[in-house]
Amino acid sequence: MTTPALDPRILPSVEAVRLAAARVRDVLAPSRLLRDATLSDALGTDVFFKCELENPTGSFKVRGGYNVLACMTPDARARGVVTSSAGNHGLGVAYGAHAFGAPAIVYVPSDAPQVKKDGIRALGATVNDDAPNYDAAMVVAKAYAAQHGLRYVHPCLGVDLLAGQGTVALEVLAQLPAVGTVVVCTGGGGLLGGMGAVLRTLAPTVRVVGVQSVETAAMTRSVAAGRVVDVPPTPTLADGLAGQIDEDGLHVGQTCADEMVLVSEEALGETIAWLSRAHGFIVEGAGAVTIAALRHGLITAAPGPVVALLSGCNIDRVRHDALLARYPA
Repeated sequence: MTTPALDPRILPSVEAVRLAAARVRDVLAPSRLLRDATLSDALGTDVFFKCELENPTGSFKVRGGYNVLACMTPDARARGVVTSSAGNHGLGVAYGAHAFGAPAIVYVPSDAPQVKKDGIRALGATVNDDAPNYDAAMVVAKAYAAQHGLRYVHPCLGVDLLAGQGTVALEVLAQLPAVGTVVVCTGGGGLLGGMGAVLRTLAPTVRVVGVQSVETAAMTRSVAAGRVVDVPPTPTLADGLAGQIDEDGLHVGQTCADEMVLVSEEALGETIAWLSRAHGFIVEGAGAVTIAALRHGLITAAPGPVVALLSGCNIDRVRHDALLARYPA
């Protein structure tokens, strides 16, 4: 099957990503690449972690959130923004809103990690956590934005948002020009789309692997079926990857990923514990799926060097400690 061409209505141009990088550079230093000796030895090629968990707000989402606010007119920013999120996107939008002095309302699921809700509030945004799940939060957030004439910032779509996320790929290419494979944590496709748009254009030989958990498999199942497939919301360590996708998200998966991989909750929990012991990283499930896929041999082909996105340090401490106890060294 021929891969469809990148749709410029959905995916950003490289120039848009470069402009986003110039804006983001004002508030974010490039995240570091860290070589992991254990995985490098296991795979027989250099494996690097792209440490997005060290960004302000603890994930890559701050890139897109900041870029969206930066691209708005002063009048639109003054009116404020509304978004829905599992947590990290909300933190990114709240960060951007705080930087520009804009009001923000963030709708999150009732079971969103407390550390994420507290972080959003600390940045000055209003949190609404009445919705039972991620998709319900999106419905009420869109309705509120439409009713009040405010900008709704989609958590996974929008050219400005994806341009911000795509700045990760520009950094990877600058830091490691010989990169052979990029492993991307994937929910609705914001990071996959932003990075994929850059890599498909500037480095088309780089293999792009999207990773989800078994319980957050909307993108993987939809790409496999060639149509949008809904998945029921279920408890998962990778809460940041939960939710359905739509036709635009499907386009992202079909055009930007060479392979989609699912990791089990068991593999994910073990990997979170290993990352803590091996590197001292506190990593949430959504950001650890990439390392879990490599650690448990789930990727069918990974020409090196390999860069795996490591994003998201916003996991409630009680949950993290429970995983350390469940998966002892």
